[in-house]
Formats: sequence, C-alpha cells, structure tokens
Amino acid sequence: MTLLEEDDPRPEMFGYEEYNATMGGTKLRQCGERPCNGWVMDLYPDGVLKHRGLYGDGALVIYRNYYPNGQLEREFKQQDVIRSVLRTYHSNGVLRSETRLAQGAVLKYEDHYSDGSLRYVEERHRREPYYLRMDLFAPSGEPLSVLRLVDRKRVEFEMKEYYPGGSLQSEGRARYDRRLMDTRKVGTWRHYEPDGSLQREELLVDGKVHSEH
Repeated sequence: MTLLEEDDPRPEMFGYEEYNATMGGTKLRQCGERPCNGWVMDLYPDGVLKHRGLYGDGALVIYRNYYPNGQLEREFKQQDVIRSVLRTYHSNGVLRSETRLAQGAVLKYEDHYSDGSLRYVEERHRREPYYLRMDLFAPSGEPLSVLRLVDRKRVEFEMKEYYPGGSLQSEGRARYDRRLMDTRKVGTWRHYEPDGSLQREELLVDGKVHSEH
C-alpha cells in the first residue's frame, strides 16, 4: 500500500537481508571458507563505505548500509532477544520507513515521504492475525483511507475513505471473521458526494449489500 518515489532503494541494498534471519533471511555469509564472524565492511568501487555489519556464524546481527553519497540508507539492530528494529532512509537523510519486530513478526510499520511526512502506517495485534490500525496519507498530509480497531470484543473496525483533497467519501464498520481469517463490511455504510452531502446509505451483512436507500 505504498506509493513509489524516485529515490526508492536500489535492489542491491536488499541483498544483505538474505543474511538477516530476523527479516526472513536464510543464507549465511562466508568469509573465505568459514561463516563470517565479527565486523565486515563492503565498499563501493570508489572506496565509499557501502555496508558495515556485525555477523555471528554468517548471520547478520547489526548492520548499516549507505548510499554512494555516504548517506545512511538503512540500519538494523536487535534491541534485546525478542525485539528488533529496521529503519531505512531517503537519499536526503530523512527517515523513509521504520519496522518494529518481536520474535521476527512485524508489529508496526511506518512509511514516510521524502519530506518526512507520514505516508502509511500499520500496526498488528501481538497475538491475533489482524491489524489494529492501517492509515494511508497523501503527500499534503490529508488522509486517503483509515482503519482503526474500535470494538475489541467483537473485533470491529471503523473504516473511512477520502476523496483527493480530504473530503470524506465513505465510512462504516467491518468485522473480522476468525473462521475465514478475513474482514468483511457490516452494518450501515454511508457514502458522500465530494461536497459532503450524503449520496446513499447501505446496510451490509457479511460484506454484501442487504439494502440501500
């Protein structure tokens, strides 16, 4: 659910994550005939630092990658035996994204535009397979879509979608179905014209329109 920007990371920057077990990597980096242990550095052809990582038996524990201009591109560190965090940066030094993990599972992810404004954020439940929040924003800061858990007992979410410019387009609720492991729209949904006037109301049952007026 992210929008592309001109300075999206080079594919080569993702290559190191194949040595990061926390991020799903399954490979071990070799230093000669043995798995790497300790600090390892890689350079660009002109000698600029590209990667500096701490390896343990071939797997990355801590690392930083850099753009060819020397600017930090990403950094990963384990905060303790359970938690870790990955941050990436735009080429201008502004935070691009932050991923917080617990036991390898993503708990919260944020994505930012190159000026630092929030573009997308999602937060997952620590034990259940659904989100607590999923919000998307335009470069101007106006919301494009919003999803928030509002009823923990019934696992119901408030959802809103917006027109370009920020006026509300639709709003209603959705409920998570544990049997189907899916979320479906339920109850009354309201749809609006760009000027804010009500366009129509729908009653939804299990994601299907039951009645409309």
